[in-house]
Amino acid sequence: MFIDNEIIYISSVFIPIKIFNNLSSPEKYKSDLYKKGGVYGIINNSDVKNRQQYIGSSLNLYERLLDHIKRRDSNSRLQRSILKYGINNFIFVIYYWHNDPAVILTDIETEVIKSFPFEDLYNYKKEAASMLGYKHTIKAINKMKLRFKDKTKHPMYGKTHDTFALSKISKPGSLNPMFNKKHKIETIKKMSLAKSKVPLGLYDIRNKLLIEFINQVELSKYLNLHKSTIGRYLKTGKLILNKYYIRKINN
Repeated sequence: MFIDNEIIYISSVFIPIKIFNNLSSPEKYKSDLYKKGGVYGIINNSDVKNRQQYIGSSLNLYERLLDHIKRRDSNSRLQRSILKYGINNFIFVIYYWHNDPAVILTDIETEVIKSFPFEDLYNYKKEAASMLGYKHTIKAINKMKLRFKDKTKHPMYGKTHDTFALSKISKPGSLNPMFNKKHKIETIKKMSLAKSKVPLGLYDIRNKLLIEFINQVELSKYLNLHKSTIGRYLKTGKLILNKYYIRKINN
């Protein structure tokens, strides 16, 4: 628990390590946040008893803050709340500075999200870069139903998982060995390092290497795209965003 001017933030693990109060003048914080990565929270400070927040992560916290303030690429629940209460009733906090390039930032973001009651968050998803906790709209659900209206077209029609496949499928609830447990920060970092085995390069149309990334997740953050999109373009070798090629870096 962290207390500042009678403001209480409750988390079992994470507390703000840096607080920015005046979001109507974000340029004041450029030197602190520009090209610096980390996990952040944008907290509704208008009601001490009913405080909500949005948790996110970025490799450039200043640009990400501007995205939210200027409504360029932001969470819709957060934006509705900003419109209702005004930007001056929100604060920007840092939960984690990203100072180890081998650690996958979204892993830390997920742990921060999980450390707060989900009903107190504007976030739609319980895990960064996943669909866990997200509810599809009725329109989207109907589209998915129509896709497999003919059950013979379903990829698993007439098939069953073998014993090996079943052993690999995640076990739900109390059957999961991590049920009601939380990983330590050092454990999270170790898992991140284990995932960081495929460095990727971003190339221009003349095949010139522009920038290297330690893994698919960091590249997806840089381009503001889902990691599955990055994987698809890496596999097909097609031009992404009409100006880049993605290729593996051979060490």
